[in-house]
Amino acid sequence: QERELLGRITELQEEVSRRKSHIAQLDHQIHTLNENISTLTKELELKGKEVLKIRSEANQQIRAHEQELIKRHERELAELSAVHSRETQNMLSDFNKAQEVLKDKISALQILLEGTEDKFRNRESRPEDLQIIAELKDMVSERESLVKKLVDDKKFYQLELVNRETSFNKVFNASPNVGVINPLIKQKRKNEKTAASRFSSSPNLRALEAAGMGVAGTGSGQLPQPPPPPAQPSRLEPIPNSPLHHLELNSNKPLPPPTPPTEPKKFMSPPETKDSAIDSPDAQRQEWFAQYFSF
Repeated sequence: QERELLGRITELQEEVSRRKSHIAQLDHQIHTLNENISTLTKELELKGKEVLKIRSEANQQIRAHEQELIKRHERELAELSAVHSRETQNMLSDFNKAQEVLKDKISALQILLEGTEDKFRNRESRPEDLQIIAELKDMVSERESLVKKLVDDKKFYQLELVNRETSFNKVFNASPNVGVINPLIKQKRKNEKTAASRFSSSPNLRALEAAGMGVAGTGSGQLPQPPPPPAQPSRLEPIPNSPLHHLELNSNKPLPPPTPPTEPKKFMSPPETKDSAIDSPDAQRQEWFAQYFSF
């Protein structure tokens, strides 16, 4: 047993010595690790300080760069403003020059326009204008001659009415019976008046026909012929739309003058066509009667 115990003790002593050596190794490792930790901590602090320093330097550089960029931008903006001001001044000067040039052109064009208008107003007449003026003068003279002819015919037939009155008084009665046609008189007196006025005044009708042909000749470009002198009729037929003597009245008043027209008569030159040249004398006579009795 002692040997076993001694062997056991030796084994335990050996185990203790091994454990101590192992503990010593671990202490050495711990010391080494602590030294490493302290070294790393110092390095970390140094690195942190370096990072802070670098960050501050970077911030300073960024601020400096920003300041530099701001200054550069201000310089560029000032340069651009100066360039813009110079360009604006140049454009204004160019605009003023162009405006002056345009004003000169406008004044020159106005002078040219006035000169052209003076030339246009004082220009020579064109041949076609002279021809139109001559045609208008011919038309005016033609119408004036027609009006003069109609006025003369009117005077002539007014005198003819006086002549008819005198002839009528000589043939039928010494005292005139002035009046108008009464549609309500008795049939017997109507028949007597119809029988009395059955005959027509041939010389006066011939005078009317001659006057009508004179108007037709005026429309065709010929000069109007003067009316023939009135002839002394033996029998008279009343002119249409003229005042007549009435058998029942016994008045010393003369015949009233012809009734003036309600509207002024417009005389137009007849159209110069072939159809107007071949119109029948009756149609021309009727047209002349309508023109005359409208006075």
